[in-house]
Amino acid sequence: MSTKISKVALLGADGKLGPAIMHALVENGFNVTVLKRKSSKSPSSYPSQILVSDDFNVPELTEALKGIDAVVITVKGSQTDLQKRIAEAAVQAGVKRLIPADFGSCDSSTQFAQDTVPLFKHKANLRQYLTDLSTKNPSFGWTSIVCGHFFDWSLEFLHIYLPQRKAEILDDGAAKWSASSLGQIAEATARILLRPDVTKNRMLYIQSFLVSQSEVIAAYEKATGTKWEVAKFESEKYLEEEKSKAAEGDLEAVENLVWLVGTVDGNWEGKKDFAMEDLGLVEEDLERVVRKTVERLG
Repeated sequence: MSTKISKVALLGADGKLGPAIMHALVENGFNVTVLKRKSSKSPSSYPSQILVSDDFNVPELTEALKGIDAVVITVKGSQTDLQKRIAEAAVQAGVKRLIPADFGSCDSSTQFAQDTVPLFKHKANLRQYLTDLSTKNPSFGWTSIVCGHFFDWSLEFLHIYLPQRKAEILDDGAAKWSASSLGQIAEATARILLRPDVTKNRMLYIQSFLVSQSEVIAAYEKATGTKWEVAKFESEKYLEEEKSKAAEGDLEAVENLVWLVGTVDGNWEGKKDFAMEDLGLVEEDLERVVRKTVERLG
């Protein structure tokens, strides 16, 4: 059976990452069908879309995915059971490739990440499920993307406060971490489907650039023409304090822990599956991305 992929189903087209991926898939020549819940309140409509029941039952999904070559999922990564049902339906429908809602700020395969943020255990379990599924069904495959922090999505998540010209950093701000723009993540998604053989059953690491917090602040100071106020936190103390808050149900603390893990343990360049070359991706210019972000967000 040919591994060429042309027809792609996208779930989550109206989310934070979905629109960029939709654009990249179309720009790269894919025929895209959007999957939407029947209860969706989104006003968006697409030339090709399929409404599915909210429970995402396997028989209905199987029928919906017939004739589809690949499925890309951009819903919340915590929705593991939903993704398993989609994967099961994909296999039954003859889908060749599934890209789950991994898109990791952090490397969820590491013990440090899993111990710090329990969500990452669910992502690891989903990858194991997909691995087992592909072993039993060799015509089916999966690919995950670990992209580092979404660099131009939520500046507050990165502890960058543009209106106030303030930022928060960990330790001395010198640790290097991989980050990606939404556009780079989207292009990587399309490249995976353009190169299905080399990307099959792999967890791939990509980036727009490898930076430090100090370098990021310097870029924002240059783009805004002002000196920024910087607050420093000692990472080990911050880790313990936020873990305590997260254990009590503080969702903001969970986000802070994701920020920490992706900052102190987020350098992809030494990873075996660092895939910039495999995907034919080129790095972006930090100052240019920051300048465009400032222009967009003020």
